[in-house]
Amino acid sequence: MRRPLCAGLLVFLALWLPAALWAGRAQGREKESLYQETSLHSPLREGEALLLEGTAARLFEPADGSQENLSFALSEITSFSESFDPTEKTSVLCYLREGETLPKTGSRVRVGGEWGPFEHAANPGEFDLANYYGGQGYSCALWNARILKQGEEYSFFGQLLYRLRRNTARLYWKVLGEEDGSLAAAMALGGKKEIPQEVKTLYQNASISHLLAISGLHITLIGMGVFRGLRRLKVPLWPAAVLSAAFLTAYAAMTGMSVSTRRALIMFLFVLAGQLAGRTSDPITSLTAAAAVILLFSPQALFDAGFQLSFGAVASAALLPPVFLEEGLYPPTVLKRHAFLRRLKRNFLSGFGITLGTLPLVLWHFYKWNPWSVAANLIVIPLMGILLPLLLLLALVGLPAPWAPQLVPVLKLLFWPVRVIFFLYRQTCALAVRLPGSSLHTGEPAVWQVVLFLLGLLLLVWKARTVRPALRLGLALLLTGVFLIRPPGPLTITMLDVGQGQSVCVETKHHGFWLLDAGSTSKSHTGQYQVVPYLKYRGAGRIRGILVSHWDEDHVNGLSDILRWAKEDHVSVGGIYLPDTGLKDEALENLLALAARYKVPVKRLHAGMALTRDGLTIRCLHPEPGAKAGDRNEVSLVIRLEQGSFRALFPGDLQEDGERRLLQRYKGEDLSADLLAAGHHGAKNASCEAFLEAVSPKAVLISCGKDNPYGHPAPETLTRLNEAGAAYYVTAEGGAVTVRVGEREMEIRSFS
Repeated sequence: MRRPLCAGLLVFLALWLPAALWAGRAQGREKESLYQETSLHSPLREGEALLLEGTAARLFEPADGSQENLSFALSEITSFSESFDPTEKTSVLCYLREGETLPKTGSRVRVGGEWGPFEHAANPGEFDLANYYGGQGYSCALWNARILKQGEEYSFFGQLLYRLRRNTARLYWKVLGEEDGSLAAAMALGGKKEIPQEVKTLYQNASISHLLAISGLHITLIGMGVFRGLRRLKVPLWPAAVLSAAFLTAYAAMTGMSVSTRRALIMFLFVLAGQLAGRTSDPITSLTAAAAVILLFSPQALFDAGFQLSFGAVASAALLPPVFLEEGLYPPTVLKRHAFLRRLKRNFLSGFGITLGTLPLVLWHFYKWNPWSVAANLIVIPLMGILLPLLLLLALVGLPAPWAPQLVPVLKLLFWPVRVIFFLYRQTCALAVRLPGSSLHTGEPAVWQVVLFLLGLLLLVWKARTVRPALRLGLALLLTGVFLIRPPGPLTITMLDVGQGQSVCVETKHHGFWLLDAGSTSKSHTGQYQVVPYLKYRGAGRIRGILVSHWDEDHVNGLSDILRWAKEDHVSVGGIYLPDTGLKDEALENLLALAARYKVPVKRLHAGMALTRDGLTIRCLHPEPGAKAGDRNEVSLVIRLEQGSFRALFPGDLQEDGERRLLQRYKGEDLSADLLAAGHHGAKNASCEAFLEAVSPKAVLISCGKDNPYGHPAPETLTRLNEAGAAYYVTAEGGAVTVRVGEREMEIRSFS
């Protein structure tokens, strides 16, 4: 009754949004079906030459003046290729080849290049590139693009904003240096592409990466600063409001108009409308209106992490801090005498309320939480009130810098406080990630955990006035422990899709983690982009051991990324287990040096040895102690997992000769297994008939890359598997394969 507009918009969204999402899903299925039908006759292949014509937008040029990732968006496209039929809303991300220059914003251009798809995630926890770019309207990329023709007409205003943004980013780079300049560009201009990865990781691990995005804090500081400045200059109310709105809209457009920026802009317009109408702007109503506007034009934004976190943070800021801000946490007499303590209490409890409200979303998307982020925000957010005006002032004062380079040394001297603040940010982040308990690895929360948490939070808000403030805070802290509950589960074996390589993660019933290999020759940094995201997704706070079948690149080159992540994220690694063999070479020396660098113990396994942890036995069947061979594949570690009556066999890259030696050694013994990982990625010279007969697997997992040059899995191998009556699952076809082991059966699912 007190918020009729808010109530009406919520009813509208509740009735309209499900229908819009269903219609969008049906349209997506229809487009996918049509594309698949068309592709049977004229398939698009990666690297195929395309000739497109369209309108240039979203220009990007690195601040250092290099041509790395020099790109622009092409919209309103006409295709000159029969195999590419763009829809009305299709955009293509064009990466220019070396020597090319960017077109002007809004100009019509004809572009030639090589078609490249955005890959969908193939593993749980992996970043979905296709969904990310699809949410921005991109259908694919055009690599090594070249401008063949450009029209004379262009958008003067759009080009002006682009040049202003580019020159400001270059100015930050020159005045503040590479690292601080890239951070300044992210905070003031919305560009995060050039931030060094280690800096991004530091901010993420400290849970303050929200500073790297244009948010309500930026919009409020800038918008209200302009509005109040105009009013102090005696500009009448209506012109001041219109000029402030126009300035802020142009700023939002220049920074890329992200979801959080659009939300903050709409809410600021409500503040201005309240000023004009002589009314108070209600944050809940303006937040609901922002959601309605954004979802009206883009219903799928509801599933975007940026949308959820932005709206969740503002809703939490409006609803939860009042629950904790009543007197009682400290003696009133002390707070009355000390304004600083009152302010500190208010800031801490406000930050805690926002953190509490967004915690389910943070864990749902990022799988971990740093509890010290609440304290870190007490430092970094107030400093942002100083930093952002300084960055905007630097951009304004430094406008002549491209034409007056001698101005740069003066600006370096005048704006040294900016570098001091960035130094304080780094030190705060470093401290926040070094403190004990700074990495709570929860993994993706279960639905029951989210529901239980939200019910507890609602009950806390409802009954807040009946509970003492100190106890209220304690109950809220206790409520966060819901996400640390990890009930026992089934033994889970996941063969990840790492392309042409192999990596298997084994999770015991009490959530102990083992890795079997981690490498690929077809995907770069597979440890960083496939293996580590899966471990985060599953909440791996400790890796009991990494079993290396042998040290070919496609089995080990992801280990450096994994060990670096483990060190940064306080994840202990129990050891690296290698085959006990006399074979030595440079690759092995490099692997041993890597283990020594990260202080991970190296242990040797040979036939007859076994490790038993958490009800799981890891039994080594091969090689013989000190075995020598001219080929690494011949001394592959052959591992059998045993739990109850369940058996799973992993023969590494052992080939037919090795399989026959294995059969001879264990002649008369039971080699049967319910689950088998096909040897040597399903090559024709592995998984021979005699071996399959002895193992008699119910299911076989095959790890290989799509369209790999080796022809894996070989047709001969698949024929033998069919004749053996074993179902097989290929990562190149269905993504990661997950096996959950029950008491009497296996549940096997492919990710896609």
